[in-house]
Amino acid sequence: MKILHINTSAHGGAFNGAYRLHIALLKSGIDSKMLVRDKPTNTNELQEVYSYNHTSKKTNVLNRLFTRIRFPITSEQKKWHYTKNLKGKYEIISFPFTDYDLTNSKEYKECDIINLHWTAGYLDYESFFKKCSKPIVITLRDLFPLQGIFHYNNDVIANNEIFGRVERLIYDLKLEAVTKCKSNIRVVGISNWITQLSSKSEIYQKFQHTTISNCIDVTQYKVYRKNILRSEFNIPTNHKVFSFVSDGALNNRKGIDLVADAITKLNNVENITLLTVGRGVPPQLPFKIIHRHLGSLTQNQLNKVYCVSDAFIFPSKEEALGNVMLEAMACGTPVIGTPVGGLLDVIKPGFNGEFTKDVSVNAIKEKLEGFIESPKTYDAESIRKYIKENFSEEKIASQYIQIYKELLQHKTN
Repeated sequence: MKILHINTSAHGGAFNGAYRLHIALLKSGIDSKMLVRDKPTNTNELQEVYSYNHTSKKTNVLNRLFTRIRFPITSEQKKWHYTKNLKGKYEIISFPFTDYDLTNSKEYKECDIINLHWTAGYLDYESFFKKCSKPIVITLRDLFPLQGIFHYNNDVIANNEIFGRVERLIYDLKLEAVTKCKSNIRVVGISNWITQLSSKSEIYQKFQHTTISNCIDVTQYKVYRKNILRSEFNIPTNHKVFSFVSDGALNNRKGIDLVADAITKLNNVENITLLTVGRGVPPQLPFKIIHRHLGSLTQNQLNKVYCVSDAFIFPSKEEALGNVMLEAMACGTPVIGTPVGGLLDVIKPGFNGEFTKDVSVNAIKEKLEGFIESPKTYDAESIRKYIKENFSEEKIASQYIQIYKELLQHKTN
């Protein structure tokens, strides 16, 4: 059984989730490979990850002319054709057409099953689903496969007036491409929330769905003693320490703006330390609070941030799951999260974290105040054990292997 995972980039949350599955399969004895668009910069650290970025179309005078008379050829010309000067406020938009034919890659030709992950800007829907003759597993890591150009539902709502027509046109292109596919397709959502949305969508409702979470190797994370780390981070022992981690600290979908406003509204901020991790510069916070933005960290450094924290804050406005939530819990740290998406599958109030009553500044403020003024006791080892039992590499890999076997069995029949 040879599995090929396809993901656009070799970095980011979606890649981390896909790569962890890939490694889990390798450990389970499965012949697994990953294909990405750009050659990874950390090639020596990654196992069985290959790049393929041969384009089949290039801009020239002729197709520029065709574009001007509404017959775009390259992916960039098609994007311009659909959006032109339209402007909105959103995190990211993508299109289901690219200049890559992944079925020409050596890795595609050698594998038995394709597992698609986050493929925006890499997978060309029309050519791939038309040519692919192998069983396909689609792992949903955000809403892009279920929507037109947007990756998040809140962006669809916020930009409907400007991009509504384009959103529907691109959605229909995806629907047509997937509908014409002759391969057997299985859909996997990384949370119940995204699985339910997919099972009701026009594009994927006819396919069998399964929810399988991301996995994590708990042995890669340690539970450090807080008093030792407080000294290392130079944090007063009487402080409540909260942490916020995002691949991009300026990503408001992750809720850093809500955290900043919530802390600003707290009555007492003198004994609080907030540690933020991620690219970019986070919002300004009250003068009296100790705030340290640590930038991008190694896994071991991030491990210590989780462990020195009394709670990890995960105030996302929309989230399929969240690797950082699993990582924090693998370090025995409770999570304060909003009641959205995959957080609902993982957080057990009073045991491994707490939910805010809704996604708002006041709700986060109230939960932080309660955490500070009436602290609860959370057992780090129990939280860690919960992650080990429910999100282990062995458990998640076995669930995928079962799906792969069923697809191969269906193909032979």
